[in-house]
Amino acid sequence: MKTTEAKREPLVIPTYGLGAPEKNPLFFEKRVYQGSCGKVYPVPFIDKVFDTPDPKAYDSVRLENEYVRLVMLPEIGGRIFLGQDKVNNDYDFFYRQNEIKPALVGLAGPWISGGVEFNWPQHHRPGTYMPTDVHIEEEGDGARTVWMSEHDPINRMKGMHGIRLRPDSALVELKARLYNRTPFTQTFLWWANVAAEVHDNFQSFFPPDVHYVADHAVRAQSSFPIANNDYYGVDYASRAGANDISWYKNIPVPTSYMVCDTKFSFFGGYDYNAQGGFIHVADINISPGKKQWTWGNHEFGWAWDRELTDRVGATGRPAPYVELMAGVYTDNQPDFSYLQPYETKTFSQFWWPYKKIGPVQNANKDAALRLVLSDEGTLDLGAVVSRKMEGVRILLRERDKVLIDERVDLSPEDPWQNQSLRFEGEDIGDLELSIENVITYRPIDASQLERKREVATEPASPEETETIEELYLTAEHLEQYRHPTRYPELYWDEALKRDPQDARTNIAYGRSKLKRGLLEEAVTHFETAIKRLTHRHPNPCTSEAHYFLGVTLRFLGRFEEAYAALFKATWNYEWRSAGYYELAQIDCSRGRYESALEHCDCALDTNRQFNKAIILKSIVLGKLGRTSEGLLDSLLEVDPLDHWARYVSEDIEGFLLKSRNDAQTVLDVAYDFADAGLIEEAIAVLELHHSRSVTEVAVPNPLQESQLTHYVLAWLKKDKEALKAASRLKSDYLFPSRLHDQLVLEWALGVNPEDSNAAYGLGNYYFDRKRHEEAIAAWEQASRVSPKFATVHRNLGIAYWNIRRDVEAARVAYARAVECDPSDARLWAEFDQLKAKLGDPVEERLQCLLERPDLVSQRDDCTVALAELYNETGQPELALDILLNRRFHPWEGGEGKVLRQYTTARLLIGQRALNTGDAEEALEQFELAMQPPQNLGEAYHLLQAKADVSYWTGMALRALGREEEAVAQFETSANEAGDFQAMAVTEHSELSFYRGLSLKELGREAEAEALFEDMKSFAVRERKKSAQVDYFATSLPLLLVFEDDLNETRQREMNELIRLTEEGLEKVEGEKLV
Repeated sequence: MKTTEAKREPLVIPTYGLGAPEKNPLFFEKRVYQGSCGKVYPVPFIDKVFDTPDPKAYDSVRLENEYVRLVMLPEIGGRIFLGQDKVNNDYDFFYRQNEIKPALVGLAGPWISGGVEFNWPQHHRPGTYMPTDVHIEEEGDGARTVWMSEHDPINRMKGMHGIRLRPDSALVELKARLYNRTPFTQTFLWWANVAAEVHDNFQSFFPPDVHYVADHAVRAQSSFPIANNDYYGVDYASRAGANDISWYKNIPVPTSYMVCDTKFSFFGGYDYNAQGGFIHVADINISPGKKQWTWGNHEFGWAWDRELTDRVGATGRPAPYVELMAGVYTDNQPDFSYLQPYETKTFSQFWWPYKKIGPVQNANKDAALRLVLSDEGTLDLGAVVSRKMEGVRILLRERDKVLIDERVDLSPEDPWQNQSLRFEGEDIGDLELSIENVITYRPIDASQLERKREVATEPASPEETETIEELYLTAEHLEQYRHPTRYPELYWDEALKRDPQDARTNIAYGRSKLKRGLLEEAVTHFETAIKRLTHRHPNPCTSEAHYFLGVTLRFLGRFEEAYAALFKATWNYEWRSAGYYELAQIDCSRGRYESALEHCDCALDTNRQFNKAIILKSIVLGKLGRTSEGLLDSLLEVDPLDHWARYVSEDIEGFLLKSRNDAQTVLDVAYDFADAGLIEEAIAVLELHHSRSVTEVAVPNPLQESQLTHYVLAWLKKDKEALKAASRLKSDYLFPSRLHDQLVLEWALGVNPEDSNAAYGLGNYYFDRKRHEEAIAAWEQASRVSPKFATVHRNLGIAYWNIRRDVEAARVAYARAVECDPSDARLWAEFDQLKAKLGDPVEERLQCLLERPDLVSQRDDCTVALAELYNETGQPELALDILLNRRFHPWEGGEGKVLRQYTTARLLIGQRALNTGDAEEALEQFELAMQPPQNLGEAYHLLQAKADVSYWTGMALRALGREEEAVAQFETSANEAGDFQAMAVTEHSELSFYRGLSLKELGREAEAEALFEDMKSFAVRERKKSAQVDYFATSLPLLLVFEDDLNETRQREMNELIRLTEEGLEKVEGEKLV
């Protein structure tokens, strides 16, 4: 019998190194990331990528049969690194990297392109550059599955995916198991992010009924595949012949599009050069998500290609790629679904490489068909399979007439093709191609289909929302989609203002307060909801309020009240399983093991995939002296990376090996024991952790060891000496994030108010939970105990600025932080950012940065700030010198900062030369401004205004007497429309001023005057609006830690536009007088 080979082995890959993970916590409360909240805490942030690669050994797993070769990298988010079609010259049907070259694209910093990334519970995966746990499953039929699993570092849900390959098949199966191991309702999305190398002869294909696609959040739509509309600021209708957006070559700007409506379960991509591609297949009923993303086929996108790979592709440049993403329980980004407490969802996805026949019109796991009518009137027919099929019957019918009837042998290496048949009929829709009993396709006339999806709109403000139901549903949407800049609390507050006892709103608000650790407030909301729900009858149709009241009371230690509420929750089917498990935990903690056993069984009656209930049942049976009858063995067959199950099964070495003795995993297991009152067992797993070393991994993972394990051990033992020992540990990476962590640190501070580490950590937790004043109090307590604690002063500086708007207190706190740790480059950079917001003189800021070149040189942002200060103080040559002699690494969505200073420096040098009569030098500088060097890591976006550069180039050419060329530059400047700033198209910017000046230079004063008047009207109109971040913004990193007053910023920007328009109008008027 043939078997699939699965081998775990070290793989040495050239790797660009990373800076140390940031020991200062980052609280990006309003960061827009992939259309939802970009908060990163408690994951340590990394914002430094080094410039040269070194060999590094990674843990890899190779999975291979006669058709397909796969390589997985468990240590980098459990991704597929390599996918090759062995029967098509080892064609890389997944994008291949020859090196690990991270760019600053990920939620927490580093991210690599290529292969397949599995994004959950948000996009991109928070743990995309963190290790997963690994298990190789060997099946009796020779199939092998490589399982990789993690506890999500932010919400602690368990996400596991297995890559399965059978013998004799090219089909790659992805088996996913998503387990909400928390007692809270959680939201998630799940996308497989497949990269495919592209060039001018690569085409993505989607089902034949896809006739329109949508942008993120359905904020815009486009016809498909021919875009005959404006999309992402590109006027595709005017690009006739280059507006088929199924071809990478036709998309010049970073672009996403997602399928809104199809009845088919496949899509993929085809490389005409390699005569090969891949097909994705998944059940449309649970996997509707089909998406393409590209950086764009233009300088801006090519710059990102350089950031992400060194390998040169068919384009002659660093190889570009598209991402062909498949979403489950989601069809858009952001588009989140729910996981109820302790719920498990399982599903499969499939990919298979194929060859020769071109893009297909229908596909399933076994086969795919091509049926296309050529312009010459002949039929292009093809059939391909994922496994050998002998003697299959291929049929082509035109209504009742059989055109082709053949018996053939098919295999992945030998597809069937027919390109000789001329179509003589009237309607191609009369044709039907099939592999009998395998797959069928009949052409579809997509022009007759109607759009079923409407473009999304921004919800009304709370005050303008008409009904309480709309308030509740809007709040639900904002919470479910993790909106970064609109807050459900505002809608809940308005709803409760109108009806303080509204049940739905109180339940939702209570859930939010519970997850933020505001337990007493949560109780009030749940009790209020129950009062309304039971006003006329004691048994409401939902027990959600009873369930969450019980959970909250359990965390408060009010077990008898919790027990009653939870029992009531079990009356309702939806909350039966979770409620009974919560009861079993309380039973167990009270030594009522017979009741605990009964309640575990009740929990499993309606949720047989309930890992924790199975494990607790096994423990309880042991307490009762009974055998667990293979319960854990059966569970570990299904989920071999459930670490609590493996530990309880007494496979201690297996537990340590598969969990890597990771502190965060160990904490989860300890809390699992503690929730059931199994204190001795919780203590034992923590002591085991402390007695054994942590498995080192190839990627930064500072949370794999944690002071929290020592605090939790002291808490469980109620041991003051152990608490003292915990308090003496280093404070680096003390980033508590669980509700349990809150209880532990609050206890620690209650026992020892002089524990500055506990106060610091608790402050971090509170601030992340938007309990800002409590965070300030905790940090101030820490600072009194440890006045030289730099990070505490820094955190207080952030809070004083962002929360209290106490600017002087913020300055004092930051000055103190820098004094306490003058070697911390981040503190230095942040203090300069604060000084900029405080309006400190640029000369003083410049002098301060020049005092510590060693710190400035460690950071891109600090170096850009130095260049900006040089430009602002009239020293552009110095700015240019540092810009040309450093390799910069941009953030996705934050591009343009380096390029802006480079352009400014070139223009300032050129203007100076022009003013002194050296037009040749001026022209050289202005032309170089249009040619940013690759070391900047950035390039101009297609839609980015360059009117200033063109204007000054024209002025230099005119000074040289090259009038025809000067006029061309002025025309280029004048003909620009709008600008591209902060990842969005805007009608006017400060560069519109140069469009007006160019019109003046062309002698078109009336047009210049009209432009300036329009610019002024725009600024006056915008100045009256309340400033806010675009509701549908997709990527605005806002990586500065200090929040701006958006209205103040808007006023300042619009006032500057008005000043420029007035200056422009004066120049035009002066020209008229002349």
